[in-house]
Amino acid sequence: MNNRHIPLKKIRSCGFLYFFLILMLLSAGCENGGNTAPESSGEGLAYLENLCDSVAEQTPVPGIIAGYWSDSSQTVWEYATGFADLVEETPMETGMYFRIASITKTMVNTVLFQLIDEGLLFMDDSLSQFRPDIPRSHSITLLMLSDMTSGIADYSSHPRFMQMTLADPLHVWHPDSLITLGTSLTPLSDPGETWHYSNTNTVILGRIIEQITGRTLLEELNDRIFEPCGLSYTSFPESGNTMPEPHPKGYYTGEAGFPVDWSESYDISVAWAAGAVISTLRDLREYAVCLTDGSLISAESHTFRLEHEVPTTIEGGYYGPGILRYESWYGHLGGLPGFTSVMLRNPQTAETIIIFYNAQLSNHQPADLAKKMIDYLSKSPLAGSSPD
Repeated sequence: MNNRHIPLKKIRSCGFLYFFLILMLLSAGCENGGNTAPESSGEGLAYLENLCDSVAEQTPVPGIIAGYWSDSSQTVWEYATGFADLVEETPMETGMYFRIASITKTMVNTVLFQLIDEGLLFMDDSLSQFRPDIPRSHSITLLMLSDMTSGIADYSSHPRFMQMTLADPLHVWHPDSLITLGTSLTPLSDPGETWHYSNTNTVILGRIIEQITGRTLLEELNDRIFEPCGLSYTSFPESGNTMPEPHPKGYYTGEAGFPVDWSESYDISVAWAAGAVISTLRDLREYAVCLTDGSLISAESHTFRLEHEVPTTIEGGYYGPGILRYESWYGHLGGLPGFTSVMLRNPQTAETIIIFYNAQLSNHQPADLAKKMIDYLSKSPLAGSSPD
């Protein structure tokens, strides 16, 4: 990887888990579950189904789509439970489209690495080369934007952002407007000092990608990620509030209460590079393999991406250049009003876990369920299984 002087030393100061991440990995585990090992793969898969059912039955989460795949044991498990529509009592289905939110960040950062491999960018490039209008840009590098150590605040915490999203949820945001909001806030730390999860970082990277390539981020994602990975049911809407059919309705934002449908109530430009992608369970399975096997970037870039990591407040969790590591699993979390998700793959064991909730609830997150599954599978590997 053409990276000149990438700082390989791991940052040891620990940041706090901001915005979507704080909601997704610090909450308590799923309500059900035991420690009895399965005597067969059938019992093991039934245990995973029971974990999902317990969440749908015992919490406000309306519905769940979940998948577990093991290449080594040829296990394929795809499961849906609960409701996609609470009013019509439409059951959740595994083939539904879903807002994957911040999992988008892994894709945008993969494009960044590709441009580095092509010699068009360097990880130690100063932000001032591209956006001298941003405060302290001379001290911020592309790597700091990528691993969330730039100190730039999250635009979603700006009072004006909150006011506008409440007053006009369908407002179409230009990425530069989001950047202006985030960079006008008081910095969270000195550049490179501490990890602070901020959506502004990835929006800035998206704009730099467009600046360097002369093409839209949509075109770059289509050509560099979606098509090479065979993601036929994945899209990056730059604006608009609609979703492809079929899709579940998404409920809640933050706390449980009256289940308001948020699925098409806001313009997705509010997330852009930080979280606008829509996908499906099976497409994300294919993408998780592409992401973790290094097929999209050079071997040097892939090694650096997995080895460079910043401590977080998550036990067993670290953050790298647009990628989250939990124990030996790599991927990301996602959260938007009405939708939360987790995508994780263990490249050592060739296992993948993906979970969607059609709810955004601070006390009930897909990461809770994923942790339960990981703990169980580490003690009780499943034998081969095939889909019906």
